[in-house]
Amino acid sequence: VNFHAVSFSGFASGRAYVSGAFNNPQAIAKLYVDKFKFQGGRMGVLTANVNLNNNDQQIDINAIANDGPGSQTLINGYVSPKRNYIDLDIKALNTRVEFLESFCGSFMRNIDTYGQGDVRLFGPLNKLNLTGNVVANGTLEISSLNTKYTLKNDTITLNPNEIRFANDTIYDREGHHGIVTGTLYQNNLKNLSY
Repeated sequence: VNFHAVSFSGFASGRAYVSGAFNNPQAIAKLYVDKFKFQGGRMGVLTANVNLNNNDQQIDINAIANDGPGSQTLINGYVSPKRNYIDLDIKALNTRVEFLESFCGSFMRNIDTYGQGDVRLFGPLNKLNLTGNVVANGTLEISSLNTKYTLKNDTITLNPNEIRFANDTIYDREGHHGIVTGTLYQNNLKNLSY
């Protein structure tokens, strides 16, 4: 699959079964990926069931990333190399979101934040987009201010080509609070501005 818009890494093992390779190919796989990372952000151990779906000409994916007690990411959807398209529903259940640093590293660092919510990753493989809502809790640093902030139940809204913060409350290390309203603009997960 010629898919370079985002990066995945880890130590993969598992079993794959292929039959009818020359006539009517059938394939299924059960993969286990230790130290799974998405965009350099730790996601835990990924267990994925993958199935070649000849009827819809796509690869169906049903996966769970376990990142310790109380932290899971459920992934369900497909990748279609023939149609050059991906559509994944992602359910964040206290999911670590340090992968955001790969997108926002110019102004954020040391992201130690977890999210809960539903996200959809979809689009042509070279023009991905996100939609959904995530409630975030944790800490992050804003580089230009050299300050660490705490997020408590802050809602982040993902729309095509934008990530929106609307009246979210943040706290500094002394407990003072501020309100953040703003938008990160992106062009298919590239060229971020804010």
